[in-house]
Amino acid sequence: MDHKQIEKAVIRSQHCQRNWDLTKDIPEEDLQLIIHAATQCPSKQNIAFYKVHFITNRSLIEEVHSKTAGFKNYDTGEYETNSQTLANLLIAFERDDYLQRHTDDKVFRNDEMYSLDTVGEMTSSQKGNLERDAFMAIGIAAGYVNLTSCMLGYGTGCCACFDEKEIAETIGANNPIKLLMGVGHKDATKNRRIHHETGFVFPTKSKQEIHVNVIK
Repeated sequence: MDHKQIEKAVIRSQHCQRNWDLTKDIPEEDLQLIIHAATQCPSKQNIAFYKVHFITNRSLIEEVHSKTAGFKNYDTGEYETNSQTLANLLIAFERDDYLQRHTDDKVFRNDEMYSLDTVGEMTSSQKGNLERDAFMAIGIAAGYVNLTSCMLGYGTGCCACFDEKEIAETIGANNPIKLLMGVGHKDATKNRRIHHETGFVFPTKSKQEIHVNVIK
């Protein structure tokens, strides 16, 4: 893959896909590569800040989707569900309780950012560091999954319009779900912004300019 192809993949991965061709499946080898991207990407000290749920069960995907009404339709005053979650594959990022699982880990004993004090607790500053790094890790993982999936030819779409605890309960997770991502085959007969079920057309916004300073 040359530079231009990678550039195009980046741009495609920027766009949210809202409808899907559910007559197709995601091959196992593709699924395993997406799992690899989600679990082998960088995180501070290689800490497992999150768990990832890869859902292909159609009834469960539809149940989760029904709980994502968070986009206001100003014509009707009602809220539209986020149909990017109706993809062939639904990925849920669960915030893992690393502190509970790894209180004896060397990271906590030797890293001042995370170390436990004499009574086995972290300071508020250290907890803040942990929370910051957890969100950063989930964001990096989502980015890796997004670009990897796009390079495989799939459409993607992230969603954060949901109740974290409700979605966790729905899929059987122990901790709040921080991010949902749909990955799947695009419906070639529709504009990507058309809601998979209702026909509502989601608005689009141009990418804002990000200022870059190259220092040599």
